[in-house]
Amino acid sequence: MLGKEAPLVTLSGHCAQLQKHLPPVDTVEATAKAKNGALGTISLSFGTTMKGSEWTVAGEKGVVSVSGKNVTVNGETKEIQDEGNGVKPEVRKWGEALVSGKPNARQSPEEALADLELIEAMLRSGEQDGKAIMLECQDLQS
Repeated sequence: MLGKEAPLVTLSGHCAQLQKHLPPVDTVEATAKAKNGALGTISLSFGTTMKGSEWTVAGEKGVVSVSGKNVTVNGETKEIQDEGNGVKPEVRKWGEALVSGKPNARQSPEEALADLELIEAMLRSGEQDGKAIMLECQDLQS
């Protein structure tokens, strides 16, 4: 999300299991630090009754927030087509890459490794009471 100029370099997290039927962890709260010194938080939970997802990114030139179909840039909101998330859009994008003969850079092995590294770092840090975990694969992304 921050681009090649500001890959994440460390992450500290705490984990919990809020629902008995979702062992061992269903909730993660983490703080990440980028190479350029920027800080951010990651909050994920499959153990709450809250529905939906929201993203907010604040930078030197303003704020971008995404909530459902609404995208707000510096106070101006627009509705976008929401294709959802998960397997169906991923498979569609993969199929489009096959048809075009051009790989989708967002589906590269490096992107997958970077995603897995973040998840593992959150869980490992949580096991160690929030110990900072050094990240190595975030700047491999295309």
